[in-house]
Amino acid sequence: MRCKVTIQKTTNNHIHYDYQYGLASMLYARLASANITLADKTHSHQGFKFYTFSNLIIEDRIPNKHGLDFNKAHFFISSPDSEFIRSFTEGLLLEPEFFLGRVKKANFIIERIEIIPQLEMSESCKFTTLSPVYAKTMRKKDGKLVEIDLYPKDSKFYENVHTNLTSRYEEYYGHKVEHDHFEVLEVKNFKPKRVSIGNSFRRCSLMTLELEASPEIVRFAYDAGLGEKNAMGFGCLEVV
Repeated sequence: MRCKVTIQKTTNNHIHYDYQYGLASMLYARLASANITLADKTHSHQGFKFYTFSNLIIEDRIPNKHGLDFNKAHFFISSPDSEFIRSFTEGLLLEPEFFLGRVKKANFIIERIEIIPQLEMSESCKFTTLSPVYAKTMRKKDGKLVEIDLYPKDSKFYENVHTNLTSRYEEYYGHKVEHDHFEVLEVKNFKPKRVSIGNSFRRCSLMTLELEASPEIVRFAYDAGLGEKNAMGFGCLEVV
């Protein structure tokens, strides 16, 4: 299930390019406002979190050398769990005003929320990323295991994205994928990104990709996101 949230800026301040963490914090706060039980369960759960959201899709970008400036934008929230989406939308409507930023904070108001009709999914689907895909692995460096962020040029990227996707599917539904097949046939328009989350940076990837997999896995990738850290706004996909 997916919804589109349209926002309007109510101040003249710009925001920093790294706004994902702020947007994730705002969404969690709104979830807690509408459904504290679900929010506490989500926060305390040690496993995967089954929702994602897109970057801001800006409708009227204003040139500003100091940061990201616009008056109107929208973003998508997506989850296989319709209760999540209902709780998010209720929380956003209960408290439609929010801010993003660090020192000079830009204020926004929720203008409209729309539920997106469910799409039919086949075994092969072309996606574009609405937020960057993040994947990592552990490798030896100077005799020590260190965490390495992966890009699509590394075959380990696809292996880890597949493993992560099936693991999340199995945890959510409580059973294994019936016919597990996963192959990325093509990647185009690759663009590396470096995103600040809290006190660390994540190297991640924007791209267009053609995915061939079992229909239930294709659907789950669309609903729950691709790659890791989906609840922090990574791996949100749109059908091309």
